[in-house]
Amino acid sequence: MKHILLSILIAAGVFTMAAPAAESSKTHTILIKGFQFQPERLEVAVGDIVIWKNEDIVPHTATAKKGFDSKNLDRGQSWKYVAKQMGAFNYICTFHPSMKAVLVVK
Repeated sequence: MKHILLSILIAAGVFTMAAPAAESSKTHTILIKGFQFQPERLEVAVGDIVIWKNEDIVPHTATAKKGFDSKNLDRGQSWKYVAKQMGAFNYICTFHPSMKAVLVVK
């Protein structure tokens, strides 16, 4: 009897077995400007894309000891990172260690 009722509900479109749609990733931009990361703290979801864009007159990096490293970003260059691991990633510019920020992946 349960199978017949379930078959009727599925045929009528009242009940479906489809999985919920996955959320799409978002893109976030961090500007490197005035010897600062803007914003200094950014929260993203796993799977989101983060882009660092150097709008300063000198080269910079976005480097987290355990996480990521943009390598050298000259003026006008950008670097894309896909957040794959949850956690708080403190990062700096290796050329200018006083430049600090945090990327939080939830």
